[in-house]
Amino acid sequence: MTVREALNTMPIFLSEKDKQKNNQKEILIQRSNGKDPRAAVTTDFPCCLIEDDEILDITFIQKDGNSSTNQQTTADPSVLSKRSKPETLVTFLVEKEGGPTVTCLLKSKVTNEASDADAAENVGQSQNPINPEQKKKHDGNTTKSTNPSTKRYVAKPIDKSEEIAEILRDQCEDLWKTVKQREKLKNNSEVQKFFREEYHKSAENFLEVKKVRELLRLSDSVCQIRVGESPAGTGFLLFDRFILTNAHVIGECDIFSTKTFTAVFGYECLEAKETKHIPVKQLKAYFHGKDASGRHLDYALLELDSVNEIAECPKLLDSYSPNPPNRGQICIVGHPGEGVKKMDPCIIIERDNRLEAANKHISENKHLIHVMKEVCAEQKWDFLAYKNQFTYDTCFFHGSSGSPVFDEHCKLIGIHTGGYKYKKLISVMEYGFTMQPILDHIKAQAKIKGLHEIINKLEAYSNKSNVSGAADQENQTDIEMDDEEEPEES
Repeated sequence: MTVREALNTMPIFLSEKDKQKNNQKEILIQRSNGKDPRAAVTTDFPCCLIEDDEILDITFIQKDGNSSTNQQTTADPSVLSKRSKPETLVTFLVEKEGGPTVTCLLKSKVTNEASDADAAENVGQSQNPINPEQKKKHDGNTTKSTNPSTKRYVAKPIDKSEEIAEILRDQCEDLWKTVKQREKLKNNSEVQKFFREEYHKSAENFLEVKKVRELLRLSDSVCQIRVGESPAGTGFLLFDRFILTNAHVIGECDIFSTKTFTAVFGYECLEAKETKHIPVKQLKAYFHGKDASGRHLDYALLELDSVNEIAECPKLLDSYSPNPPNRGQICIVGHPGEGVKKMDPCIIIERDNRLEAANKHISENKHLIHVMKEVCAEQKWDFLAYKNQFTYDTCFFHGSSGSPVFDEHCKLIGIHTGGYKYKKLISVMEYGFTMQPILDHIKAQAKIKGLHEIINKLEAYSNKSNVSGAADQENQTDIEMDDEEEPEES
């Protein structure tokens, strides 16, 4: 990898780089060994050319008018990726005048004033000289060059997207003004930097190809729950022929209900033809409220009529982790907006930071504070009420309840359940519940009902805590906080 790529794997470097005092500074990298011990190298310098046990001196320096602001890789990545040996690379040692206190970095000052002869001479000395045929085409200005390195790709607009583009343009100006005022940013370049950093924080761990592949594999087990023909929420294949979702997705438990439920797998585009519609055979376990230990549970375990069509889908219980993180990155996979399957990487709001996050949201939406207060009093919001709850900010709203939540290691840690919502598609924060209490409670219900198949399956995943509240579930209160309107009662 390059020096910059290696540095980005080091927490101490990332911590220093993210400090406010270093935001507008450039990175100066100097070598300790070699022919010129204080020689500076670019951020895309190959690590394979660094000597064994050599130490690089990394310094953040203030930008000035003479320094370059572009520190991106200029070499062809496809070529660099094929070079595995140092001897296949060439190093140019450029000596500089001055002492060790000089911090001005070298910058190429090539302008458009160069003559055609000079340009031709420079091209002739490059690694990819223009052949006579190409030169004729260039001089005659009759056709475009066929050299792949000079080929230009023109972006084409999406069909029938003018209306959506116009709406986005209208919203963009207000968004920039809001962010600039909220974060006290001076100009548009700082707003751009803010958006890049915020996205980087939420998606960093899920940009690795290996993790993306694993999430895509696991997402095959995520399905849309439909009541009749209408989308109601999200579910996922937990084990064998059983899927898990939220209790409020299927509505109040009623043995005389005439509702018919279907799990739709593979709904990933509006014209999807490979979707698999599997009827739900029966409800096996259900709970909606507080258990005897004061933990909030909102789950329903549904048995599918058949799993022959989804035999290749992974069972997410095999990817379950009993130790969910209290901070860091997570990824939700589901069907938000009653639409196609999507995924959203986001950051856990730590328990100790929830009140601060809520106050920040309120300060940013003062024009809606009366609505927030009214809903808060009505629903009795308590951000610290349940120990088995974890919170985050996500774009997943109506239709995404019941989505699986994965940690940065692609392990199943919980189920996305709702949000502290006070207006349509606007909430203070969203939340999910950890898997362990749910699995324990399902096991307790299975023992009461004599469902030995489920008991045997969960035995290895259940902890030794005593879930004594399962038999008293009829006396429990309903959920006080949810992310959407409750489904109609049957």
